[in-house]
Amino acid sequence: MSGLPLIDHAWVLPLGLCSTVLVIGLVAWALSLMQAALEQREFSLMLAGCLVCSAAIGLTLVMVMTLNGMPV
Repeated sequence: MSGLPLIDHAWVLPLGLCSTVLVIGLVAWALSLMQAALEQREFSLMLAGCLVCSAAIGLTLVMVMTLNGMPV
């Protein structure tokens, strides 16, 4: 089944770069949460860091699928 692309070709690069910056920011935030968890011996901060990191992985997966024209 061939259909129209989800995103116009002209928007692929800007959306890819913005998404990449967002994912890098999320991973940096997750690492800072995990560092604070180690310093304070706080399990909830470690859990929050893991959740933020998993959100970054999910965003990356959807970004790759969308920008490569795969069905989401």
